[in-house]
Formats: sequence, structure tokens, C-alpha cells
Amino acid sequence: MSSWFSWRVEVFCKTDEGGFTLIELMAVVVIIGILAAIAIPNYIGQQDKAKDAAAMAQLRTAATSQQLYYVDQNAYAGTATELEAYGFRQGEQEVTVGAADASTYCMEAPGGGGTFKITQDTGRPESGTC
Repeated sequence: MSSWFSWRVEVFCKTDEGGFTLIELMAVVVIIGILAAIAIPNYIGQQDKAKDAAAMAQLRTAATSQQLYYVDQNAYAGTATELEAYGFRQGEQEVTVGAADASTYCMEAPGGGGTFKITQDTGRPESGTC
């Protein structure tokens, strides 16, 4: 048995079996961990920005449809469903009409970092609720 072992050690020493050491592998794992710690929060932040932009775009489209509805009905629509006949389609960030009457409206949509609203007076999306 010992002769086989001696022979195997001798063969192992003669062959050039290259590979990575444990320290090298651990260094690679640490570097990948650091890169992931930097990249994941940035990715999540970009998702929130995209949801904010989608919510504001949806509100602008809904506001245009509200104006078309007003020209036709002489009042603002009380629900987003009523705006569908005037070109509005719900997207991923759902628009809701918070308040509407004959002279004004307020609509809101959730974004990635908060809720946005648009009113007949402002004409542009801004942070907040109705």
C-alpha cells in the first residue's frame, strides 16, 4: 500500500496540475459581492425612476383626454373609464380620478417613489395626492 502511495505522490509531483488556490477563489467571490452591492441598489433606483416617468406620462395622457371630454360634455369625467372613449388607456401605473366636477378635476397615479397628481389648474404632474 505504501508503495502505491509513494508512486502516486511521485506521479503527482511530475505532472503540472495547475489550478486556482482557495485564496484566489475567495478573492473573486469578494469582488463579485462588492460589484453586486453597488449594482443592485442602482438597478432598483432606475426602476423607481421609470415608474415615476410612466405615472407622469399616464397623467398627461389622462389630462388630454379630460380636456377632450370637457369640450364634448361641458364637465370633467368622474372616472378614468369615462375617458377611454376620448383616447385614454390605462397603463401599468393606474390613473384614478380623485375629484371632478363641472369646473375642475384632480387625478392621481402611483409612481415608484410616491404618488403623483395632476389638476386642471396645474396642467402638469406633481408629487402628492388629490
